[in-house]
Amino acid sequence: MRTFFSVLLLSLFSFFAFGQRIISPVKGSFSNKQSLILDLSDGAEAFYSYSGGDPLLSGFAYDGPVLIDVNGHVLLNLVIQKNEKVERHEIEYFVDESNPFADGTAEKKFINRIISENILSCSGDSVIDIPKSLRYSIGDGEKPELSGRLLSLSADNKLARYLPFIINDGNRKWRFVVHLFSEEIGLLSKNAVPFEIHDWETFVFTGKNLIWSIDNQLWSASKEEITIDRSKKHVIYWQDVAYKSGNPIQSFVLPEKPRLKTEIYDKAVQFNLYGDLRYRLSMLDAGVSGQTHYDRGLYTNLTFDTFEGDYIDSKAVFALYCDGVYQGEMSSAYTIDRQPPLPPKIIASEPGEYVRRDVSLRIQSEPEAKIYVSLEGPFAVKPNSYVDSNSELNYVKPSSFSLYDHKEIRLVAGLEKTVGYKVFAYAEDKSGNTSAVTSYKVMIDEYNYYLDGSAPDFAADGSRLHPYNSFSQALKVINEGKFVHFFVSGTILLPRGGSEILSNCSFTGMQDAKFLFQPSSFLSVKDASMEMHNCVLQRDDDTSSGSSSFLVFERAAASFVDCELVAGFESSGTALSSDASIVSFVNSGLTVQGRVYACGISSNNSRLQLSKCHFSSISDTAVNFSLKGGSFELIESDCKVISHLGRILEASGVNLRLVSNRFRGDFDQEARGIKPIWKDEKSLVLEDRNNESEGF
Repeated sequence: MRTFFSVLLLSLFSFFAFGQRIISPVKGSFSNKQSLILDLSDGAEAFYSYSGGDPLLSGFAYDGPVLIDVNGHVLLNLVIQKNEKVERHEIEYFVDESNPFADGTAEKKFINRIISENILSCSGDSVIDIPKSLRYSIGDGEKPELSGRLLSLSADNKLARYLPFIINDGNRKWRFVVHLFSEEIGLLSKNAVPFEIHDWETFVFTGKNLIWSIDNQLWSASKEEITIDRSKKHVIYWQDVAYKSGNPIQSFVLPEKPRLKTEIYDKAVQFNLYGDLRYRLSMLDAGVSGQTHYDRGLYTNLTFDTFEGDYIDSKAVFALYCDGVYQGEMSSAYTIDRQPPLPPKIIASEPGEYVRRDVSLRIQSEPEAKIYVSLEGPFAVKPNSYVDSNSELNYVKPSSFSLYDHKEIRLVAGLEKTVGYKVFAYAEDKSGNTSAVTSYKVMIDEYNYYLDGSAPDFAADGSRLHPYNSFSQALKVINEGKFVHFFVSGTILLPRGGSEILSNCSFTGMQDAKFLFQPSSFLSVKDASMEMHNCVLQRDDDTSSGSSSFLVFERAAASFVDCELVAGFESSGTALSSDASIVSFVNSGLTVQGRVYACGISSNNSRLQLSKCHFSSISDTAVNFSLKGGSFELIESDCKVISHLGRILEASGVNLRLVSNRFRGDFDQEARGIKPIWKDEKSLVLEDRNNESEGF
């Protein structure tokens, strides 16, 4: 028996490598002190020093796990020797012991335990509860990182080992080791018989002054090895060499060789023997690093397990006994898969989380893994709610998951509104392990753009992070033919000449939004709609011979809410011209000034609706409104002309509704016969009440 174990241990020694022998410490920076833990299950000896000296001359003999009680920089020198073989290792690491968590929290208590113990003992009947806010991984980077959870093993686990863990909070990391062991001790009795079995088929009789027989064949006293067939049962007899009739004869039934099989129970692996019930197992080598061999007991079966996040694919070697008599070795490959697959990758056709068009998604994971998907949306979201820490999409949770069919997932833009989607996916491997959930969020916004006069040219795409900075850029998007909405900041300079809007659009001022018209520049809207909110539109004195109006509407719809329009002309001009259009002003103002003639709004066959506004025209001859055909509604507004000759309104063939307005005239000389409202006989006054007039 001794010879057998010596050969086995020598083979194990040649198998060990640096990473398998040294369980702790390892290179790196940690927030807790580290222990020295070595795997010397082959009987090797080790000496260590962290004072810079040679461990063989001034170090300590390693006789079991020990805490290296040092903060700061640590340089560990280590010598491991077995017979004539010597390994020398140098491990450098850094310790800055800390526990940053608040008193009384689960995180504080758990990190305190790691700092004080460093080696956590754990059997199959106990658990390790890692707070959910922390992340952990088993090993030293080769295993995936998982969120904290309650870790447990099969209660029958017999895989005794040291298992390193790394915990992190996103900034710091703590390394500790879990010592797994079984509290159950197997049977230790081994029977004494006058023979040995080597490798199942080799029989050697070792008894003194005894003779033996197998299966009632001839008696023999030979000590030479013989080969027996273990595919069937044999009976071994022996008695005193002084053969006499009636001598007591002892026997031992040697059953046929059993079969060793593995079976999976809730991901743990159980090694079972199929054959004679007298067979028992004793573990020799589990095939994993850090294993401990404190128990050489005999078991009817053995269960191996590990924590969630770990993966073992190895071969275990067992010694088999029959009624305590050694029979030989048996080995079995086994896999314990508690390592989740990597989270799926969600690949989008459009980069970023704020896009302008439909998005196509493909989801990829590890080979053979199933993918489950939850698609949430579309949701109507506020256009100014960009995908950031305050986004409403951050609060969307998965409702239900379904098996992904590996077809393209298409996220479609909303109809003239911003929509948001959130997609969740996780992978499940063939062992039933599930990955962390991957999420993808996107706002699809074909309609909302950003325009900022102070934005840089670099990467301008109209998004909130990279807004356009010129009206020409905005105009190009507008005239692509679909409704667009611009959030405007700063001063936007309109180019010289005409800018023509041919598709529906809207502008909302955010911070001091101003559209500044250069001399000769004007804006026309044709066969489209335009909305203005909280904006200033200004054109200074213009000596050009271009358009006399700086806003022109033809077969258009225009609205101004909380806006201010200011137009200056060197000689004569009209601020706004409308032809066969609908124009509305709410809580807004219009001021126009010219040397010879100034008109606020000139309309032809249009419908004008003005409410709670103020209008001023300043010139030698001034008029607020010059109307021909159509309808005109003016409610609760202040209208003023400052001039030599002037009127508030001139109407020809117009339906008029005038309610609760104030009309004022400020003339350079007393007005004679001038009325604020002039209308021809074709005009119809539908309503005229509560209006005040001053200066006429």
